[in-house]
Amino acid sequence: MNLVLSIEAPTNFIKILSLLIIIMMVSYPNQAYSSISNISVVKNNPWISDRDNLNISLKLEPQVPIIDHATKLYFEVRNLNDSTLIENLNTKVTLTDHDGRLYKFQNSLIPVLGGQFSVDYIFPDDGEHRIILQLYKNITPFTVSSFDLTIPHQVIQQSETEKLLNPFAAFFESLF
Repeated sequence: MNLVLSIEAPTNFIKILSLLIIIMMVSYPNQAYSSISNISVVKNNPWISDRDNLNISLKLEPQVPIIDHATKLYFEVRNLNDSTLIENLNTKVTLTDHDGRLYKFQNSLIPVLGGQFSVDYIFPDDGEHRIILQLYKNITPFTVSSFDLTIPHQVIQQSETEKLLNPFAAFFESLF
């Protein structure tokens, strides 16, 4: 009878400890980070038109988009000659990807106020994407611009807690 108790006590302890470790691992989920965090995602920034006297720049927030998370696309429209912000324009924004999918933001005119406008987008996958801007004076189209983006493949980076707990988790998995 003592032999049974001495075997059951460590087994119960291991089961409880394993359960606590699993709970801790679930409490600290993995976070996605770009494999190359300091690269420029936008390949042709700013977009410049000598003909239309335009300088359009694009800023992403976050700077390197995370797949399946919202990214804010900020645009700034300036005169090329004197760098003043351009007022009273409208735009339509379309986004394409390497598979030929199209996404039209609101499918209506977006006002450019104070030389700026923004849209939110969730990138569904990595790879090549293109943002196409159709600029309008009132409702008359006058130019088209585009920005080429390369969204990097995402890698999973473990938190410090997970790095410490992985050897224990592997050990307990090998017991069962």
